[in-house]
Amino acid sequence: MESRAIQPIPITVTEQRLHVQRRVLGFSRRFITYFLLTAITIFSLFPLVWILKTSFETTEFIRSPEVQLVPLQFTLENFQEVLGNPRAMIGRSFMNSLFVGSVSTVFSVFITTLAGYALSRFRFRGKALFSVYLLLINMVPSTLILISMFILLIKLKMVNSHMGLIIYYTSIGLPLAVWMLKGYFDSIPLELEEQAMLDGASRLQSIWHIILPLALPGIASVFLFLFMAHWNEFMGALTILQKQELRTLPVQIINFMGHQRIEWGPIMAYSVIVTLPATLLFLLVQRNLVGGLTTGYTK
Repeated sequence: MESRAIQPIPITVTEQRLHVQRRVLGFSRRFITYFLLTAITIFSLFPLVWILKTSFETTEFIRSPEVQLVPLQFTLENFQEVLGNPRAMIGRSFMNSLFVGSVSTVFSVFITTLAGYALSRFRFRGKALFSVYLLLINMVPSTLILISMFILLIKLKMVNSHMGLIIYYTSIGLPLAVWMLKGYFDSIPLELEEQAMLDGASRLQSIWHIILPLALPGIASVFLFLFMAHWNEFMGALTILQKQELRTLPVQIINFMGHQRIEWGPIMAYSVIVTLPATLLFLLVQRNLVGGLTTGYTK
């Protein structure tokens, strides 16, 4: 028998047009997506780049009406002014920020880990309502929470104390962090914990030896997220800490600015120093942070 060659299926003009339209549509979508992402990135980074540029410029160049994207007169005088000026109190303010941010973050993570596990594993009356409450409370402006918290701290005589600021930071970070960790605990199979308890382990042992090691990336992500939020917080620290020696770095910038004349070079240099620790921390753990936060949000 003679073998017959397979005849190619003819492509009609209509199918060719549809194929071209699909390719054009796909290219248009990718182009619009990357264009919007690029525009958003430039819009977000422009203030930070401008602050960094200004911190390396001389005072005369900053006051010049000419606008330059690159500092033509590069100098380190602004950083020397900040680091060598006793009025900046950058060393003491740095330790205040580190102490308040670290302690409040540890308290927040400890509480949110327990609460997130309870919401993920236990069934109790009002669970759904409490979960909705955690979401709704994030919509309340932090200023309203600060007013009520400030009144409470006055009655407790904890104004002008780091412990009062730690309590405020811990309270404002709980709702979102609990919901994030709940989502991360939901991603861990319940069968692992049940199998451990069937083998004779108690619930606490199964949590300690199985659940917490698996949830460590999520817990670390929440820890870093809260620490950076507490490190950069301004309004609460300005309201609760009124003594100069207790102020954190973001608040100390206001005291360093002066009242009659503002030197933008040293202020921008101070701002770069304030944001540098949180920026380096984020760059070091960027992948784990984004992955942990995404898991907690999507579950």
